[in-house]
Amino acid sequence: MKDDFLLDLIDLPTSFLVSKWLTDRVPYIFDEKNEDFILWKEELSKRLNIDSKAIVFTGSSSCGFSLNPNKNYRNFNEKSDIDIALISNYHFDIAWRTLRDLGTKVLDLTPKQKNAYYDHIKRLIYWGTIATDKILEILPFGKVWSLELMKLSKLEPANDRVINIRIYKDFEALRAYQVQNFEKLKITLLQEE
Repeated sequence: MKDDFLLDLIDLPTSFLVSKWLTDRVPYIFDEKNEDFILWKEELSKRLNIDSKAIVFTGSSSCGFSLNPNKNYRNFNEKSDIDIALISNYHFDIAWRTLRDLGTKVLDLTPKQKNAYYDHIKRLIYWGTIATDKILEILPFGKVWSLELMKLSKLEPANDRVINIRIYKDFEALRAYQVQNFEKLKITLLQEE
């Protein structure tokens, strides 16, 4: 699978590649069981109050291997986390306003939260994304989401894996962010040859 991806990375247009390997597929973790995938998305949708169509698996749980060349495109395994994109302008705006309005409360954040806060200011918000993995607990909906994600992590096929959520302002933001990442992968691969 990795070899197919690397060939596709060189040969296919990047936007098509994002669709093929991430956004328009039954994620790897569901072993091609489309109904299981739909049921799981419906459950997540109900718990987080997000439309199930606005849920997209990304990363190794989607394609079966890490898209990080520094991890040597490692296969999805029992230690892998599950990365999920949620497309919600509503939740994006709440999270963005919360981060923007922190003011001096930023001093109360843990070092990881501060780093994440500054990463959002410098990079992530530009791409229309909020990476909740380090800041979920400071968001107004964070406690509810954390509890629900912990419960969902116990269900098949998560099997006690950490579930990370990224909120995207809209589908265009998700696609632009992923296209940009795939372009970086392509450049890295071409430089290695």
